[in-house]
Formats: sequence, C-alpha cells, structure tokens
Amino acid sequence: MTAQTSGPVGGQGSRPSRPDASMTLLIEVMERPLDPGYAEAAARRREAEAAGQVRRRTPAARAGMALLALVLGLATAAASHQLRVPQPGVAEAREVLERQILDRNAQVAELDGAAQSLSAEISALQQSALSTEDPQLLETIRVDGLRNGSLAVTGPGLVVSLTDGGGGLVGDEDTDVRVRDADLQIVVNALWAAGAEGVSIDDQRLTATSAVRNAGDAVLVDLMPLNGPTYVVRAVGDAEAMQTALARSDVPAYLQLLGSQYGIRSSVVAQSSLQLPGAGAQTLRHAQPVGSGADGDSSIEEDQQ
Repeated sequence: MTAQTSGPVGGQGSRPSRPDASMTLLIEVMERPLDPGYAEAAARRREAEAAGQVRRRTPAARAGMALLALVLGLATAAASHQLRVPQPGVAEAREVLERQILDRNAQVAELDGAAQSLSAEISALQQSALSTEDPQLLETIRVDGLRNGSLAVTGPGLVVSLTDGGGGLVGDEDTDVRVRDADLQIVVNALWAAGAEGVSIDDQRLTATSAVRNAGDAVLVDLMPLNGPTYVVRAVGDAEAMQTALARSDVPAYLQLLGSQYGIRSSVVAQSSLQLPGAGAQTLRHAQPVGSGADGDSSIEEDQQ
C-alpha cells in the first residue's frame, strides 16, 4: 500500500500564495510608492542626463534666478509694510474721534459739576425753608438723602480693592485676567447684605437704581467708565460687623478663586473714617394701578357679571 503525500492546493508544482495576497492596495503603496507617470518621467530624465541631452544651468541663469527671488522678496516686504502703515485717512479719522471723545468728556464733567451745584443749592433752599417751619420734615429729607445716596456720607467702613491680573495692560488679549462687572456686583451685593449704609465704586456713589455693567473691556457705573486697573469699593457702616459678615459669606472664597485662576489681586481693609460723595438729586418715579377710580371699579364689576 503506497502512502500519499499531500501537496499545496493547486497541484504538486504550483507556487504557494502570499499571506498578504488579498491586500493589493497596501502592497502597491508599500512596494511602488511612486506614481507610474512620475516614475516614467524620472527614468526619461535619467536617460537624457546619461546621453548629455539635459542642459545645465549656467552661472548667469543662477544669478538671474537669485535676482528674481530677491526682487520678489523685496516686493513682498514692501507690500506687507505698506499694509501695516496707517493710511492718512484712517489716522485723520482717528484724531477726529479722539478729539470728539475729549470734548464729550469735558462736557460731561461740566454738566456733572453744574448738577452738583444745583443739588447743593436745592438742599440749601430746603434747609432754609424748613428749618423753622417743619424741622421734623427737614430731618426726614436728610435721612432719606443719606439712604438713597443723594447726599454725601461720612463714617467708618470697609475698603475692598480689586486689581486686574497681568497689570491690566491695554490691548491684552487675555480678557479673563481683568476685573469684570460681575466681580464688582458680587462684592457690592455682599457689602449691602453685610449692613453697609452707603457704597461707592471709584467715587461713583451707588443708589437703588445704579447699574454696574461692562462695555467691551471697560467697567461702567451708571454709564460712567471707571479707570482701571484697580477698582476700589468703599462701604460706610459698622466696620467690624461688616467684616465679620463678609468673612462668613462666599466672597473670600470667590476672591481667592480670582487670584488663583486669573491673577486678580484683592484686599479688604477696615477704615476708621470714610467719605463717600453724593450722587445728586435723584429722579422721582411713581406709579398707579391701571384702571383705578370709578371707571376701573365699574369695569371690574361688569367683568364679574
């Protein structure tokens, strides 16, 4: 009985298949990375160089190429410099805007001084008229003026300072290192809750209708821009009680977070005497219910029927 030997599939003399025979695309990429067209062009160039049919670049041609590259580089540099140089029209418009800003600021300062002068005159007239006729009403008006912020107030209190991180340089792209309106709002609200009788930010007295907002990178208090990089919040009241209440609030942890994350420096200092300016006479606002009076009552009755 003759033993039979098993051979490869396809016959005794057939060639064994490659293990990666099914990966034809990968085989082409690995073994022939150059495109056939490029390979043919490279082969023709080599044959032409061997036959001496390829012209070598002369020194004059190389010098011409270098000169052309130099001219193109100078033209690119001149165009880039021309784009960076401010145009005369742009510079003139900038100067006009700067003059207008300075003029408007001067007008605002003049009107603010006039408003303060008129407020002082009104206060003097009230005192002279009511000092003899109704002293109790005069005292009520004075207390109301202290509470609503129209009159200046003096007394002990706390001073909270916030300074931009990174020096607060103008044009700093990292705006997170700057003190924002939300930071000042948190500090001011905490001081009110701690029992402050009067609060100001950079000599801008806060009232019941005051608004602390951001306009771009500037902080505004009642539409008045504040000059950074340091913002000073002053609060008049019982300094010890306010300091204790502030320490029990979330403000210390918040200020520590601003310092560790954004480099914003802060400090809380008690003062024995502070003087906050007055905000001037406040605009009186009143409201009445819609439909009040006989007509309103009759309409309600008709609706109920």
